[in-house]
Amino acid sequence: MRRFLFFVMALLPLTIFAQTITESESRTVTPEAHLFATFVKSFDHGLSLTIEEELRSAPSHRSHTTVGLTYSPISYLNIYAAYTLKLYGDQGWSDVDKYLRHRANLLITGQVKLGQWNLSLREGVMLDARCDEIDRREKNAVDFTLRSRLQAVYAIPKTPISIVGKFELLNTLNAPVDYINSLHQSPIANRQSSYGEYISELRPELGLQWKIDKQNSLTLSYRYNYLYDRSINVEDETGDVSLTHKYTTKHLILLAYKFG
Repeated sequence: MRRFLFFVMALLPLTIFAQTITESESRTVTPEAHLFATFVKSFDHGLSLTIEEELRSAPSHRSHTTVGLTYSPISYLNIYAAYTLKLYGDQGWSDVDKYLRHRANLLITGQVKLGQWNLSLREGVMLDARCDEIDRREKNAVDFTLRSRLQAVYAIPKTPISIVGKFELLNTLNAPVDYINSLHQSPIANRQSSYGEYISELRPELGLQWKIDKQNSLTLSYRYNYLYDRSINVEDETGDVSLTHKYTTKHLILLAYKFG
């Protein structure tokens, strides 16, 4: 009986610890449509102003209003800085702090033209700021994301049509894992490299661009959007942690009109 009690007492901490951190995952596939309207005004010295409105259908129910400046010191390089006001319709309209968010982008693009081809590589950072109150153990007030995009545009000879192909990758830079890593005896803490920064989105896209005239163009494209989000939930009373891995696949149809 004494040996049995010692055995039970030895296993008890392991049982309690096993209940401290749990993991689950969910997977969803959904279609979605995005509509863009963009106005561009060029100035002297390589400067241009961009105003863009983006509307997203269900299930996102979201709008993005963007104002940006582009500076092109040389023909094959441009620097783009922009602010975006984001409205989340799926959060309801009763609390402005829940449906209102802010975004800033700083992007640098290098491009080269080879005959009918225009190739470009874009790198930059994106900041997403929340307005609602959050638990800092679970979420960031400001998320930092690295954006990388490779694009190829082929202008079909003697036509106003171009084929556009692009691939974009988004990588988190400040995943909220400090609370998990503070659980020193946790097997998850021992594998903290697996729970730090991660690739959050993959966006291959293919479309057609119709240059109506010198100032107007229309682009229709399909994007396969693969999203991964890791959510942390901390139970205040017990301190238990649950990790939720959410995988979302979106099939997007994008229609974009550009004037300027």
